[in-house]
Amino acid sequence: MNFQVLILQIDIAPELRPSPNLFEDWMLAVFFVTLLSIAYVRIAYQRRLQRLFSSLLRIQILRQVMREELVFSHRASVFLFFNFVLLAALIIYMALKFYGATLPAGEGLQSYGILAGAVAGVYFGKLLLNRFIRRLLSEAGLIREYLFEVFLVNKVAGLFAIPLALAMAFLNIGNVAPLFIAALFLGLAMLVYRMFQGLLMSATYPVSPVYIILYLCTLELLPFFVLVKALERGLI
Repeated sequence: MNFQVLILQIDIAPELRPSPNLFEDWMLAVFFVTLLSIAYVRIAYQRRLQRLFSSLLRIQILRQVMREELVFSHRASVFLFFNFVLLAALIIYMALKFYGATLPAGEGLQSYGILAGAVAGVYFGKLLLNRFIRRLLSEAGLIREYLFEVFLVNKVAGLFAIPLALAMAFLNIGNVAPLFIAALFLGLAMLVYRMFQGLLMSATYPVSPVYIILYLCTLELLPFFVLVKALERGLI
């Protein structure tokens, strides 16, 4: 009898354990939207998707696509860019959370939304910066080609980021560090490839290499330095 009373007096409070992964409930909506957008583009614009991949590797096809279509406002391009923004922001969010960095508004959807807005703002800023630079340089066609290359590489990177982000969210937190290193290398490879393609494009235009290097540094490096500094100082 005394033994039964003792059991009843024990305070059986549930022990809160830390989450075994980086997943949060709202991430399901992000993955659903990205997968749905990719499926839509894959079904509705299969031929265009193939041409975009081909233009990533061959500058001649890239120029042909630019002559034939509205490369920035086409529905497939908008969906693919939207997919890139959502996944890039999600990977940044999980990286900040994993390494214990300060999130803009604490853990949750609000911080993720701020990061997504920051990523989109960087690339919209590039569009505005290009409009200004095109007024200064005589070869506006080169800048337009390179800008298309920038957004094209991002769209392809967004496709590769889907399995990477899924693994980061659902794998045990002890196994995700190599994935963030892989994401870093993917970003660096994307940057180097874009700049290399820009140099190849410039070879067919009568533009000084000095201007090309200055342009690439301004377009590619400056926006990311601004974003990193803003994150460090808690402005985002």
